[in-house]
Amino acid sequence: MPVTVLSFPLDATRWYLLGQIEYYFSVQNLAQDLFLRKQMDSRGWISIPLIASFNRVKQLTLDAEIVRDVLRLSSLVEVHVGGDHVRLKNQWSQFVLPDAPSSSVNDMSQPDELGEDTTYGEDADEDDEEDDVVFVLGRDAGRSWTPDQRFSNQATPNANH
Repeated sequence: MPVTVLSFPLDATRWYLLGQIEYYFSVQNLAQDLFLRKQMDSRGWISIPLIASFNRVKQLTLDAEIVRDVLRLSSLVEVHVGGDHVRLKNQWSQFVLPDAPSSSVNDMSQPDELGEDTTYGEDADEDDEEDDVVFVLGRDAGRSWTPDQRFSNQATPNANH
């Protein structure tokens, strides 16, 4: 049964396929599935064609594109932008074996789903961090603001207050 909750229905093939793939990438399975962990590169990436070749996946579909599409629906994994590799989201590093081959999937960055560049690892540039903007509503929250007020500490009272 899939872990990912979708806001739309899936056909039976995709629903069962999503459940099977999420089982493969579950923390519980990865903790004991040495074969799958041996397929990971140093950045946790696994070939999607390999996943599509698993017997239980092939019983559901022989179409690797359906497997790729279902992987993109899962909230447990992330699909590399190139579309040929997948890995567990967030926790992938704890399952990479010490002798895993070096990753050839990407350089040190992986664009996220919004197209922004998310940098991983030690080479992450701390200068790219942005400060969060916090808006605080206080007793003046209902008052209208005008450009003249930016230089004044006192806001003009609103007629509604």
